[in-house]
Amino acid sequence: MNAMLHPPADSRPDPSLPHEWLTAEEIRIVRYQFARVGEDADGFARDFYGSLFSIAPLLRAMFRGDMAEQRAKLVHMLAMLVAQLKSPEALVAPLAALGERHRGYAAIPLDYECVGRALMRALALRLGDDFDVTAHAAWSKLYGHVAAIMQAGARRG
Repeated sequence: MNAMLHPPADSRPDPSLPHEWLTAEEIRIVRYQFARVGEDADGFARDFYGSLFSIAPLLRAMFRGDMAEQRAKLVHMLAMLVAQLKSPEALVAPLAALGERHRGYAAIPLDYECVGRALMRALALRLGDDFDVTAHAAWSKLYGHVAAIMQAGARRG
């Protein structure tokens, strides 16, 4: 067999990582925009959950605890993601564990889709015209990777 078609196993990317991680420009966009929404992190989180419950009202029942605490958890998770954008391998274990926890909440693939839509809507609300096609694509790519890793973690757990 041709070695170029089948590289040695140790040179293949980590199978738990997305094949096409964010580019340097996408990382720059996400970091810049997260810093902007972080100026009013709780307001952003309120927008997110308002959007989520508008998109999928039945998900509201999954959130029985203190919503202020839940909003803080969301912002903390996003901050962790943004801090590790240049080291995606560091994200795999915590995101897989988060996926396992969400399996315990009976989260299904459609829920992840609704969360992604709510995230994009909250970003658009907070960023206005700065949330253009390029920014939407960068955030969508990031969320797609996050959701895939979490769902893989849920299946393994």
